[in-house]
Amino acid sequence: MEVVDVAVVGGGPAGASAAREAAERGLSVLLFDHAHPRRKACGGGLPVKGIEWMDAPESAIECHMSSISFTYKDKKLKIPVNKGKLIRRDDWDFYLYNRAKEAGAGHVAERVKSLVLESGVWIINENYKAKYIIGADGVNGFTRRHFMDKIPREHLFAAAGYYLSIKPDENDVEFILGALPGKEGYLWVFPKSDHYNIGYCYNAGTPGMKGALHKLMEERWPGEFVENGKWKLTDSGEIVDCKQFGSAIPSYNDPKLFDEPVSGENWVLCGDAAGHVNPIHGEGLNHAALGGRLAAKAIAKGDPTLFEKYWRSHYSRDMYRASKTKHRIYRSVFMRLGFALGRTPALFGMLAQLTRGEYEGKATRNFWFKLPLALVQALFFMKHKELKNLT
Repeated sequence: MEVVDVAVVGGGPAGASAAREAAERGLSVLLFDHAHPRRKACGGGLPVKGIEWMDAPESAIECHMSSISFTYKDKKLKIPVNKGKLIRRDDWDFYLYNRAKEAGAGHVAERVKSLVLESGVWIINENYKAKYIIGADGVNGFTRRHFMDKIPREHLFAAAGYYLSIKPDENDVEFILGALPGKEGYLWVFPKSDHYNIGYCYNAGTPGMKGALHKLMEERWPGEFVENGKWKLTDSGEIVDCKQFGSAIPSYNDPKLFDEPVSGENWVLCGDAAGHVNPIHGEGLNHAALGGRLAAKAIAKGDPTLFEKYWRSHYSRDMYRASKTKHRIYRSVFMRLGFALGRTPALFGMLAQLTRGEYEGKATRNFWFKLPLALVQALFFMKHKELKNLT
């Protein structure tokens, strides 16, 4: 039985990126994933920040964002963007998987069900051997449970929704705040090429989330469910596909959870398996793609624990900050104040640049510098010129 350098468990963005990076660095690689191509429960939004290195081919892109909107009650902030993309996750995942194979990674179409370490070598499913393991099989997948404790339910977001087969009339990505029961999370409306991807992202196990999403559907596209996976529009009587999806994603409520190492002498976790998802909004595609590459880099150096240094230097600051502010940012008082200030001429430009990933400088310092003027403008209900036609 041949011993390969590294076995990658999971062929999503993290695993495929890790396999490709490892192969390009001259390592022998086996990529374990039982199902490719496959439909993945995901909004499919590529973040504006870092989009250049996420390797998304035009063939996997469903639409280019024209704007990103944040809605709270009767207030709306609509920010023009020019780099954001919405992808088909099945096509993008399959593309990354094929790029890994082209780089030289072998593929094993099996679920990993057993890992045994013998004389410094991992025996996988009793039939394969590897010196190192990269675990990228998702939140609380096999490798997470093998090497670490499961992520508790209180530190998970539920992300679920529908593919609604109605053609969008504009490419505006919308996040709707304050519409879910409780204090945190949001509804989303993502336009795709021939349908809407709509859903909710909220603390797992919270009742009432699906009801809030159905209320939004009834307001935007009046109708009702007439059978499983079908939505009947009230005005036209047309029946359209409305397929359900859902998954769990990490959302750490305690920043100390990021202190726990996600690597060891001969193993490393990345992506959702490592808990590397922004706790506020649940975005993790960029951290998955980059984290997979960093995991492979650490193994190529002969020390998987170098991954701790690598990931912390790239994106730990965002993770810790999001975990610390998660409970505050969704409070109604913060939302009302944030929307009032964010609409002002003093702060809207800065907010727009941050959303587009274009801001250069120290955002916190500049925010406090501009805050007094923004407060005065908010008192007089002054809005940035780009928001004049919005409520």
